[in-house]
Amino acid sequence: MKAKTVNVDHQLIYKNLGDGCKFHISTPKTESGIRIIPMTQEVAKAFEEQSKINFMLAKDKSIEVDGYSGFVFTAKSGRPLMPNGVNSVLYNIVDAYNKTGVERAKKQHRKAELLPKFSAHVMRHTACTRMAECRMDVKVLQYIMGHAHIDVTMEVYNYIGELTRIENEIARLDSMVLNA
Repeated sequence: MKAKTVNVDHQLIYKNLGDGCKFHISTPKTESGIRIIPMTQEVAKAFEEQSKINFMLAKDKSIEVDGYSGFVFTAKSGRPLMPNGVNSVLYNIVDAYNKTGVERAKKQHRKAELLPKFSAHVMRHTACTRMAECRMDVKVLQYIMGHAHIDVTMEVYNYIGELTRIENEIARLDSMVLNA
């Protein structure tokens, strides 16, 4: 983390590989899945905060999976979070938010605005979409996402709402004409 990059050269999986269900380290599905991704300042700060929290909670950093240790996102025991555990955390956050929202809406005599349930994978798609909306170079976006084929990235890139894209282009045209 000192270099403010995420080096993706392996992945943590929870699977039965003939030794019972447990964590294993494997390589990414494709060669393009291996990559070094620079962190934004906000992401680097979030990782630093998580490391501080892990330290304050005295989480066990010595837990090893196939020779790897020092996991960032862990259970209280220091074991890596299971994939469904990450989604459970997200579901609990949404449930708590919605419960509070319903209570507030009742007090204010209005309809509650509820969040839909979403998974970590949905967040990955959302991140890809937001980067595309910011007009990130499509080849850079493909690299960051680890997509082997550009058509996978283009599918997300082109999924962005047509109306939003049209509105943005008209606004850009407006500013060019007004500044001419």
